Formats: sequence, structure tokens, C-alpha cells
Amino acid sequence: MTTRDGRRSDALSADARSEAAQVLLVAEQPAVWDRAVAAIEDHADRFEVTPAADAAEGLGVVDSGEIDCVVSGYDLSETDGVEFLRAVRERDRDLPFVLFTAHGSEAVASEAVAAGVDEYLPVDDDPDDSGNPDDSGDSYATLASRVDRAVSRSRTERRVTEHLDRMTDAFCGIDEDWRLTYLNERAAELLGRDAGELLGERIWDRFEALRGTVLETEFREAMATGEPTAFEFHFDGPALDLAIDAYPSDTGLSVYFRDVTEEKERERELRELSERFRLAIEGADAGVWDWDVRTDEVRFDERWAGMLGYDQSEIAFELTEWEDRVHPDDLSKVWAALESHFAGETEYYQCDHRMETKSGDWKWIRDRGRVVERTDEGEPVRAVGIHIDVTEEKKRERDLERYRRLVDELPDSVAVYDADGRFSVVNDRTAEVYDTTPEELVGRRSRLVSRLRETREDDPFAALVAGDRETLSGTVELDLPARSDAIVDFGFRRLVIDGEFDGVLGTSRDVTEKRRRQRELERTSARLEALYEDSPDMIDIHDEAGQIVDANPVMAAELGYDREEIVGMDVWEIDEELDPREGPDLWQSLQMDETRRLETTFRRADGTSFPVEVQVRRVDVQGEDRFLATSRDISERRAYERRIERENERLDEFASIVSHDLRNPLNVLSGYLRLARETGNESYFERCDTALDEMERLIDDVLTLARQGDAVGSVDPVPLGELATRHATDVLGPVEGAGSVDADGGDADGEDSDGGDADGENGGDIPDRLDVAVETEGDVLADPGRVKRLLQNLFRNAAEHGGDRIVVGDIPDGFYVEDDGPGIPESRRDEVFQSGHTTSESGTGFGLAIVERIAEAHGWEVTLTEGETGGARFEFTGVERP
Repeated sequence: MTTRDGRRSDALSADARSEAAQVLLVAEQPAVWDRAVAAIEDHADRFEVTPAADAAEGLGVVDSGEIDCVVSGYDLSETDGVEFLRAVRERDRDLPFVLFTAHGSEAVASEAVAAGVDEYLPVDDDPDDSGNPDDSGDSYATLASRVDRAVSRSRTERRVTEHLDRMTDAFCGIDEDWRLTYLNERAAELLGRDAGELLGERIWDRFEALRGTVLETEFREAMATGEPTAFEFHFDGPALDLAIDAYPSDTGLSVYFRDVTEEKERERELRELSERFRLAIEGADAGVWDWDVRTDEVRFDERWAGMLGYDQSEIAFELTEWEDRVHPDDLSKVWAALESHFAGETEYYQCDHRMETKSGDWKWIRDRGRVVERTDEGEPVRAVGIHIDVTEEKKRERDLERYRRLVDELPDSVAVYDADGRFSVVNDRTAEVYDTTPEELVGRRSRLVSRLRETREDDPFAALVAGDRETLSGTVELDLPARSDAIVDFGFRRLVIDGEFDGVLGTSRDVTEKRRRQRELERTSARLEALYEDSPDMIDIHDEAGQIVDANPVMAAELGYDREEIVGMDVWEIDEELDPREGPDLWQSLQMDETRRLETTFRRADGTSFPVEVQVRRVDVQGEDRFLATSRDISERRAYERRIERENERLDEFASIVSHDLRNPLNVLSGYLRLARETGNESYFERCDTALDEMERLIDDVLTLARQGDAVGSVDPVPLGELATRHATDVLGPVEGAGSVDADGGDADGEDSDGGDADGENGGDIPDRLDVAVETEGDVLADPGRVKRLLQNLFRNAAEHGGDRIVVGDIPDGFYVEDDGPGIPESRRDEVFQSGHTTSESGTGFGLAIVERIAEAHGWEVTLTEGETGGARFEFTGVERP
């Protein structure tokens, strides 16, 4: 049995199995009787067995209509089980019947099947010891099972039948051989045939007129392609206009159809009523009235009186004869129209109202008139007018309005087109589609008709107008004001009234969303597959237990696994921060289609790890909960965030320097300038110069610190020993027998490369001579200018803290700079690289901070340790060599 929803049949089956069932048992032997009753009732609590001694008693129970299944033996008194079956089938052809006999044979079985038995089961009184009814031959247990199956099947089919019979649409089932397998009551009613007469018949044999029609074409195409179809069809026997929906399946077609004949007839009647309405107006008789407004004397002619069923002699020439007969609900409206005309606000008076006839009925009257005489002051003196009986017109108007509303309420666009494809009648839905009013749309060309003529060479619309075809249907893409590139299903029918062509009646429906959903579903599937496979992000899908059921190639590559290896792994085998106990709770807290973002760490197959941003979304995949995780490596972002943090720290350092360290020499300068002005003592100006020198050195170091950021310039092979020798001379004088200079760092040009002056006024106790020993060989890859500054700061640091000798040498992964000064206690070694930290009266506290920045910019690591003689030893590791 075919239904629109297969789940409906499952539900009906389940209901059928759960309800109580009455079983009639007609047994040939008492022993069989007892065992059968026990087996059936023990099988399920819902079964109640009613025994009958013979076939006659059994038929009486069947006639009661309360039996769900009959179980009968073969040898019955006065008849046999097959004859009893035939008698039951005469009463109810669908009642399940089980023939259960100890005297069966192939002949009996064949005869029973021909008579319509549902189950044939021989009695086996010698079951084996296996305990399995199907294997042991326990025919009584098998009987109970067969009864259960027959009752459930019967009830399910009956309920499906009742469901289809209650449908307002007609329904029929057609198998693969084009035979009718089912018709509901509505279908049989529409076709005017008995369902039993048609079942099993091929539709092309039973309805030969269908051959070669659009119905055959649509049905055969649906059966061949497996795609549903919907169309309209005029059926000649009996004459019906049908709207048909056909759904193909593995077993044939399920066809739903409904009678739209009345809709078509109403459309034709609408045109006919409009024509009759016009003729009624033109041929209406009019009664005349003549009113003396000053005396309220009114003369009514014979047709005026006759219109209301009176003789003229029965009507007095008084205004009350008219006023008393106007419907009370219309009187105020009538007087308002009269007063408006009397006041000169309207050219003439007109009002439709009801008047009571002599028989007590009400007629609609169209009352029209005008003032034909006025006083010099403009007051009305005399008015004349006519009465027209418009009762039929009003009735037609109500009918037209009723039909109009019926058409306007239709969800489809309905219109009548003239021979040129212009709108002559439209419903509200059509006007809405064109974003205008029905009145403005009438007379305009139809875009649908124009589109058909542009895209089809044979001009099917012209064929409709010419009478070469009666109907036309299909689907087109259309540019409409309310929607560009709309997809429209349409149906046209040639409209003939009184034997003459009156236009083309068209219905159309916007199916854009439906068709685009179908197309989008196909495109989306392809896009999703491409997105999943080709996404630059890592994507995996896991179930509610955390097991990965799929992963894209990027994830496999990033983690260092084969794709097949990842499938089956648990999420926490990859996510280092995910607790296996908390993960399922997190996923279950998500609503369907809700996305949650988090940051965590993934572990690769080689044991390394990296930070990721993960977005987890709960999705429904064919009724099962799944979790779609999109992950992205955020190592670069984390590094950028760390750089920003360092820059912010550096800004804080600069703010501290400007607000604190520069304030001290400024205060000194300000104080000594004030004393110089007050005392005239020029020695204070020398102290001002000293403060300015201190500020200059401080500013120079601050600028150097700001410029020695994370980036380096060009990286070249740098001879470290040569660079150390050359730039040690710049700071300290000759190295290793190259001569001697003052330890303040003055060079041959009298300029101080680190902010000191040529006179040696450095304000500190730097020794007269400092030796630099170079014990390094080869080159390092570095920015020469940055390395120069690094060495200068280390040399100056050694000089400022009392060192006599500096050694620059190699270590396995880099180089070192070591002095023989007092050294730095281990507890304070972490502080020396902080900006502004110094223990020297002449230092600014930025030299070693600059050294650390330069090392970091090259990717080196600087470590402060104790030298061989107890001095400070700075080791630089991670240094690359050419």
C-alpha cells in the first residue's frame, strides 16, 4: 500500500499490533481447539479467542462484525473448511482467514488458496525438543504467530485504506505494468466507476482515450526518470478538469488528483455574468419621479409604482410615499446624498438603496436625479429623477464579488489574456506579482506571454488563440518587478464563451524557492564537498562520544597522520587541553546549529604541539548528532600578540623614563640656573653643562633602545673578531698593543661614539687602560651595525664597573664577552637587562637592555653567568654562521 509518507504505514502497523483483537476459532477436534486457544491467547495479551462449534455458529459470529481473524479446521460438521472460507469471503473479502488442519493435502491447500485463504497451516502434534517453534514443528506456536501477523497486516491495510479514503484528493496506485492497484473512494467517485471493476486493469486498456495524451507522456516520463510531476489534464470520460500530482517509486506511481472543473467553470461563469450584467443595465426600465421641494409633493409615474408592485392609483403624490419605503439602514445615506446635491456639491444626485415592495420584499433601486429649478438665492425648487430596478444587478454584483474574492484568494496568479497577450482580467495575486494594482495592470502586455514567444519558435500562445491547441503548460524563468529571475510554473487554456474565443485563461505559480532549493541543494552538496576537501583550515567531524568519523586532508597533513589513521581516534588524542570527561558535557550543552569558539593546543603525530582556534558546531546528519569542528593554526597570531605585548611594555618603559629619569637632570639644571642668576657665580653653569651631558647620554640610550626593536636590517657574514677589535678602539682606545687612549672612549676625531665628550668628562671612575682580547675565529650571520652597538655597550659596561680586561671568544653555539670586573651576584642577574637599571654613577641603565633587544632581534638568547676570574660573562647562543 502506497502512502505519501512511509512512516505513516509504520505508525499504523504499530497501532495495529497494540490494540485488542478478536479471533474466531472453529476447530475440528476438541484437543486441537484447546491447544489452539491456549497458544493464541498466550502469544499476546491482546488476543481474545471466541470458539464456535461449527461453521453455522462461526458465520453468526462473523456477521456480528467484531471479528479480526478466523481460524478454522478443515473437517467440520456438515461442511469443510474451504466451503466455510468461501462463505466468510461472501460476507467480508478482507477478513483474515487461517486454515489450520490435521488432514491437509496439496489438493486442500490449492483449493484453499484459490478461495482466498490468508494462511494455510497443517497441524503437527509431534514437535521436536529444540524449543524453537519455527524449527521444532510446534504448529500451535506457529499458528499464534501467523494469526498475529495476519491481524496486524489486515489492520494496517485497513487503516491505510481508511486514511486514503478520507483524503479530499482522489488517489490511485499504479504498478510497474501500468495496472491499477488501488483507488480510494474519491477516485472511484470522480471516475464514475466501481473500484473493484478497475483494480488489476491496465490504465491504457481501460481508458484508451488516454493514449497519446499529455497524461501518458507525463506518467511515462515520471516512471522512467523517477522524478515527480504535476500538471493539469482534461479527462473526457467523464468530462473533468483535473489537477494531477504523480510520485514515482520502486513499485510504480502514486497519483493524487483533484477535480478543478468547478474552478474552470467559475472562471467562465465570471465572464458570462459580466456580460449579462452589462445587458441588464442597458435594458432596464426606469420609473420617473418629479419632486416639488417646497411642498414635498412628488409625482410618480406608473413604472415607478409598478416597480414596487403597486398600481399608480395606490401611491399618493407625497414624499412620504417614497421615504417610508426606503430601508431604515439606507435612509441616512440617501438623505446625505440629496443634501450634498442640493448644496451644489455634486452635479447630480445618485444613490443605490433598498425599497420595500407591496409584497414586503426588498428591491434595490438606483435613484438618480438633479435639481432643475432653484430660487434666486440658489435654494432648490424642483428636482426630477428616475428609479431603476437594480435588484438583479446587485445580485450579480454580489455573485461577481463572491467569484472575485474566490479568485483573489487563490494563492496562484490568475489572469485572462487577449489575443495580443495583454491582460484583460487579473486577480489580486497577479497584480501583487507585478507590484501594481489590478486596474493599472489591465491592458499591459504579459511578461509571461512575451517570454514564451521569445523562447519558443512555434509560438504556442498564438496556437492557443488560433484554436490549434487547447492547453499549454510548462516552466519558464521570468524577470518580474517583485523578483528578478523568477521561476514560474504556468498553465494556459483557451477560453471560449458562447462559441466564440474570449481570450486565454492562465494560471501561474512562483516556484522559484522550490526549484532553487532543489538546485541549491545540489550545488551546496558539491560546494560543501569542495569546501570540506579543499579548505585551508583543518576540519573534522566527531560523534557525541568524541570519536572522529571524518577529517579533511588538511587536518591529516597538519597533524602528520594519514587520513585513515585519524578516523576512529578520539578528539582528546589530538587536543592536549581537552578533558575526556568534560568534552561530552561541553558538546551536549550546544543547541542544534549552535557554534562555540575556543582556543586550545593540538598535538602532532611527532609529539610537537601548536596553538589552534577551534569552532565547534552541532549539526544533524541524517537524524544523528554530529559535531563539526573547524580548526586553524594561530601560532603566528600568538607570536604577533606577544610582539604587541613587548611593544606595550617598551612604551611603558619609555613613559617611565620620560616621566622619571629625565626629570632628575632637568631639576638639577633648573636649580643651578636659578642659583647662577641669583649669585652670578659662573661655576654653576659648569654643573648645568654636566646635567645637560647626562640628559644627552640618557636620550641617546633611550633612542637606541627604541630603535633596536624586533626587526633587523640586512644579515651578512660579520667577522666578529675584527669587529670587536675595531669598535673596542672606538670606545676604549688601542687594543692588544695598538696604543692607548683615555678610558672615556674618545676617538681620533675627538667624538664620543656613545655620548661622552672628547675631554674625558664622563663623570665616572673608568680605568686609564682596558685590554680587549679577541679569541674568536670565523664569521657570524648578523646585522653589522647592531652587533657593533652590542659590543660597544658591553665594553662600556665593563669599563664603568671597574674591569681591566675583556675577552671575546667562541662557544659551540655562539660567542661570549667576558670581563674581569667584580661581577654580578646571581640573585641580581635577572635585573640587569631591565631598562633603567644601573649600579654605576655614570651609567644610564639602558646599555644591557639594548644588548638584550639586539640579541632577541637576531633570534639569539643572551645569558649572564660568572667568568673565570669572577667577572661578568655574557653568552650568546643560537647564533648562525655562514
